[in-house]
Amino acid sequence: MRTAYLGDEYSHSFAACKEFACDCTVGYKTVREAAAAVVSGECDECVLPAENSVEGAVTATEDALVDFDLYICSRIVLPIRHNLISISGAAVQNIERVYSHPQALAQCGKWLSENLPNAELLPTLSTSYALNLIEDERQAAVAGAAKSGQAVLAQGIEDYKHNSTRFIRLRKTPCGKGGRAGVIFGAENRPGGLLSVLKLFENARMNMTRIESRPSKSGLGDYIFFVDFILPETSGDAALKKLLDSLRNSAATVKFLGRYDDINNAEA
Repeated sequence: MRTAYLGDEYSHSFAACKEFACDCTVGYKTVREAAAAVVSGECDECVLPAENSVEGAVTATEDALVDFDLYICSRIVLPIRHNLISISGAAVQNIERVYSHPQALAQCGKWLSENLPNAELLPTLSTSYALNLIEDERQAAVAGAAKSGQAVLAQGIEDYKHNSTRFIRLRKTPCGKGGRAGVIFGAENRPGGLLSVLKLFENARMNMTRIESRPSKSGLGDYIFFVDFILPETSGDAALKKLLDSLRNSAATVKFLGRYDDINNAEA
């Protein structure tokens, strides 16, 4: 089974692939390219970063869930450790440019402002791609591991030591089992429109573990909502079907994201 992921073997997404025990992996430059590879049949599944404990949702992955017919099959939470990396022989005080993924730069924002206040912070497609941009001792990257010829100048520069990211494993068909599920829905733009949809989860006694809003891209002020929830242990199949039927009758739009389990049972 071929698994698409963001970056290369130096990326956090590749580390997640190893935790998922993926046996054949293919790296892509962007989240969208990795998701599209599954839809096209180039790969059988993809592993993408979904949510960080410090910076919140990975919006590129949320957009991929909206745009592509893919289903979450399982999830895992990994601790994320960032290092400042440059070529061998470089020194922290000489760094003028720092490359990394926007999420990684934000997760290390305090450290960078205190230790490299004059450095230019430049966003890249992934943390591992940032490593490829280092050309001299004035440039550095925020990433997980150094490549050949590179050295770690500072370890563990993330601002919060509990920093972690949830990764999701996506396929073209739902797995049909698991104690958790997810949906995307749109609510009518009227007083109580959102509340009437959320009430359906309460009526079904479904515990929502996350709710996230995202612009629908159809107009300013129009939003869609991502919800993760826990299924009851004794009546998961029937309860999920009843809830989805109720959502389709009440919400403006509904997209089922699949049923899944958390591999390491993390609540982060």
